[in-house]
Amino acid sequence: MAAKKKVVFLQLPQTDNDTGAAHENIFLAAFYLRWAAEQAGEGRHFEFLIPSRAEHQLALPSLAKRLAELCPDVLVGTLYLWNIESTLRLVRLARDRLPRLRIALGGPETAKHHPFLFRQALADAIAIGEGEGVFPAILRTFRGGPPPDFQNIAWRTGRSYCWGRHRPPRRPLAEVLPPPENEGWAPDENGVAYLEASRGCPMRCAYCRYGRLLGPVSRLPVAQVLSHTRVLANRGARLIRFIDPTFNQRANFDELLAGLREINRNRRMRFFAEINAESITARQAALLSEAGFLELEVGMQSRDPTVLRAIQRPTDLPRLAQGIRRLSAHRIRVTLDVMYGLPRQKVRDVRTSIRWALRKRNVRVQCLQTLLLPGTPLRARRRTMGLHADNRPPYAVHATPSMTTEDMRAIEQFLATHPRLNPDCPTRRFVGRQLPDLFAERVLLRWPDEWQNGPIPGRHIRRALFLRGENFYASRSQLARLVRQAIRQEPDTLWQFVLQPATEEPLDVLDTLIEEIRRHPLHLLDRYGAARLTNRVASRRVFVKARNRFSRDWIAAAEETLAAAFF
Repeated sequence: MAAKKKVVFLQLPQTDNDTGAAHENIFLAAFYLRWAAEQAGEGRHFEFLIPSRAEHQLALPSLAKRLAELCPDVLVGTLYLWNIESTLRLVRLARDRLPRLRIALGGPETAKHHPFLFRQALADAIAIGEGEGVFPAILRTFRGGPPPDFQNIAWRTGRSYCWGRHRPPRRPLAEVLPPPENEGWAPDENGVAYLEASRGCPMRCAYCRYGRLLGPVSRLPVAQVLSHTRVLANRGARLIRFIDPTFNQRANFDELLAGLREINRNRRMRFFAEINAESITARQAALLSEAGFLELEVGMQSRDPTVLRAIQRPTDLPRLAQGIRRLSAHRIRVTLDVMYGLPRQKVRDVRTSIRWALRKRNVRVQCLQTLLLPGTPLRARRRTMGLHADNRPPYAVHATPSMTTEDMRAIEQFLATHPRLNPDCPTRRFVGRQLPDLFAERVLLRWPDEWQNGPIPGRHIRRALFLRGENFYASRSQLARLVRQAIRQEPDTLWQFVLQPATEEPLDVLDTLIEEIRRHPLHLLDRYGAARLTNRVASRRVFVKARNRFSRDWIAAAEETLAAAFF
């Protein structure tokens, strides 16, 4: 019997500057697809491998090297808004090392009229929407069979792609998910697990395509949801995140909550979900609390009926307020979503919506910039609506006919200065004897002796590069070359350049490095409003590790210089 071919799954994580939170990257897509392939008999021809979470945290050159060591025949990538650019760069690196590699891509970021996904023609197959029904057929094609003629698969033909004609198969969620006893149902090292109790969304919001992409909602029976929950609890889950877009949109919701309450009688677990608060009854609010839901997410987006109509989101605002009150009465914390940059929205509506929410007990406001995601009606109608947005992730709206860029900048400044509204993780200190925001990987170079234009050392995608030496001012042009090489060598890495001078240096050194960093294309983190609208850089930052003898005045001046340039 011929040796099995190797399939490697990739799902690059979301990277940010938060050094305190656990970074989740749970490979549900790979788990589902592997199960679908094995059930279809492809396990006789392929073996499946998911690199570890630690390997997924490697910088792209190191991860490409690791992939070459694994030597897969097929590479399967799950694309999200936050990883599509880095995944495509990694795919190119992998293909350079493994010319015969076959590549299949899918995930929430794939869309038929994507602004750049199809241009490089890197993937052999790109799937849109549910992958379980088509993935086995893709594997059969990769081992020599004819390509399936499905509407949601694009097959590479030279430098372009050809789409199929027929509807792909769709099975109920209960038949798609691996059974509860499957060993893949397990929490991560932080005790976090994801569970999908329904697939699809009953809403048709213009800024989202999920409800339109999948058709009617498919729900797991209550008994099956509870079976999965029991297994995850027995395997050590401390937090289960239900990933349904609207968790409470089912007729037997009370029965489900009562079952979760019974499983979690010892209160060892917490649950999290996104719900529609308009339909929450007083009994359901009590059951949510008793089951272990300490926090829920609720989408409001706006309190202006004109804006809500423009985004096709019908909302009964009085019932929404009643639902929030019921949840609050049971000490459930509500994260309430408000958006800015929506069609027909004015600054006044954003401020009114935020202030209304802040008056509610147990409510945390999450103010989000509108994104014109590929495949959404809002993106398709952006020109007629006069919406100006970036064509690269996160596709952030930066001007509308009713809201200027200056208006949006004012909103971000309002969020940054309000004690209850700052949602991001701004740097607490750039200069000092202690620097609380440094990454775990810390590479030390004695400056300038240990770097002579060679490769930048280190392996991880979040890296602090310490430069210890004297007279940085005299070698500031060489420092700029190091920064330039680091960013060009690893554009997706979050860089911290930490100077450790022996004595106080002229601040021109910092100005030189700031100028060099600003010359490079923006990283994904720098395109979000919190950084971009305030003209600061979040992804590549300069720090100074000060010595005891440095004066307070010098430290304050250096801190002011860096805080004005970096987020």
